[in-house]
Amino acid sequence: MTLKTSIVEGLKQVVGSANVLTDVEDLYVYSFEHIFREKRYPEVDVVVKVRSAEQAKQVMDLADKEGFNVIRRGGIDSQKVLEPARTGVVMVDDVPPPDLTAFKEVEKLLIDENIREIHRAGHGTFRNFALALKTLFLGKPTSRCQECATCSGYCTVAPSFNGVETWSSKGRILLMRGLSMGELALSKRLIEVLYTCSTCGLCFAQCFPDLHVHEAIIAARRHIAGKGVTPDIFNTTAKNIVEAGDPGGVPIKQRLSWMREIPKLRFPERAEVLYWVGCMVATRTPKVAKAVANILSQAKANFTMLGEREGCCGYVLLAAGLWNEAKEAAIELVERVKETNAEVLVTPCAGCYYTFTTLYPKVLDIQMPCEVLHTSQFVERLVKDGALELKGLNVKVTYHDPCSLGRHSIVYDAPRNVLKAVPNLQLFEMPLSRSRARCCGGGGGLWTFNNRISMNSASTRLLNDVAPMNIDVLATACPACHMNFRYTSVKKSVHIKTYDIMEIIAKAL
Repeated sequence: MTLKTSIVEGLKQVVGSANVLTDVEDLYVYSFEHIFREKRYPEVDVVVKVRSAEQAKQVMDLADKEGFNVIRRGGIDSQKVLEPARTGVVMVDDVPPPDLTAFKEVEKLLIDENIREIHRAGHGTFRNFALALKTLFLGKPTSRCQECATCSGYCTVAPSFNGVETWSSKGRILLMRGLSMGELALSKRLIEVLYTCSTCGLCFAQCFPDLHVHEAIIAARRHIAGKGVTPDIFNTTAKNIVEAGDPGGVPIKQRLSWMREIPKLRFPERAEVLYWVGCMVATRTPKVAKAVANILSQAKANFTMLGEREGCCGYVLLAAGLWNEAKEAAIELVERVKETNAEVLVTPCAGCYYTFTTLYPKVLDIQMPCEVLHTSQFVERLVKDGALELKGLNVKVTYHDPCSLGRHSIVYDAPRNVLKAVPNLQLFEMPLSRSRARCCGGGGGLWTFNNRISMNSASTRLLNDVAPMNIDVLATACPACHMNFRYTSVKKSVHIKTYDIMEIIAKAL
């Protein structure tokens, strides 16, 4: 760095320490503009994130006083010839983050169809880090990039870091690029940035909905795990799964405590339906576990459960990059499922559903021995077949699409159809829903790694999208979303009731 320490301190007084960036990872990210091009900017010493025109002016005034060069990111000054007489270069980032609410309704159908086509074609891969990253840079419409003044992918967690580009989806792509090309070392900061991500898949939603950034991030985490530097919290999680069958190490008796309220519940060795509760549902949202059991019983479904032998699907291990540990657990899990001779596995956990239907075959090359359905899909069948008689509920509901069930698995209609089947229930759509739904921040291992950031994302969803609707209930179909919304509503004093859709159906029986 050629800037004097006194200048850096002066910049911190103007914008705050968190907005004066000197780490090599930050400088690398900011040396690019369009992610599909080579580096655009000259080498800079410091990047300053400004929040107002007044701050930008103060930086310029300081530059005139101290004699250093200033360039503006994405602005007309970005091509300015640097003055040789001045020592050091400071980049001013005055670009506001993209506003997801700017999405136009007419674009929604196109986005949904593009994502469906991606799933049909099977684009994207987790299996090879270099290949997963390479797919981000091949076959993309770069002409569209060239029409854009500034590249900054939408990110659900970036606002928690003042909109600094390093913590955005674009920043993570560039860090992975630098890592894979040997331009960046595997530093503590780089690891922190790549794990501070919910892998929601909403990256670049306004530009290219087919950018599988979340897949490349999980593949990059696998690369990190291979180097033996996975964050300690995930190694503890892996140990808990092996020893207790639960990521949090919850004892089995506590996990099964919800069953005491259903005295006639039985576990036949074999049945047509296997009710896979999921560790998170059993321990974090036990009322949902009970609701599903009551629904299946009332529908007279021939079902069983694994009880003490259920364990964990391994989603958090896969999200953390611990694929070897995940595969060992998955092989044993599949054998336990086979023993039931079940024709269908039903789970209320969106993460388990995504793991069984997508991550197992795509990452681990493992196939489940039976059909896998989310409870919303199974209950939709029960309602159509007349196996459930629902009573009316006078309640106004909006539905939050979990990332694992929505964008990652393309299950949008079944949860809505189930809610619409309840007489008198009024279902209202949020402005950002289905493929455009904001992430709650609870997925991808982010809650485990940094639950403060998770709750910030949940707060944004609650305050910006749910609260203005004046509804009675926020419904979801994922225990991570359910838990995050519930905790956040209490901590942030946002008075919105959150229920799983199965709790609503149970109330209507």
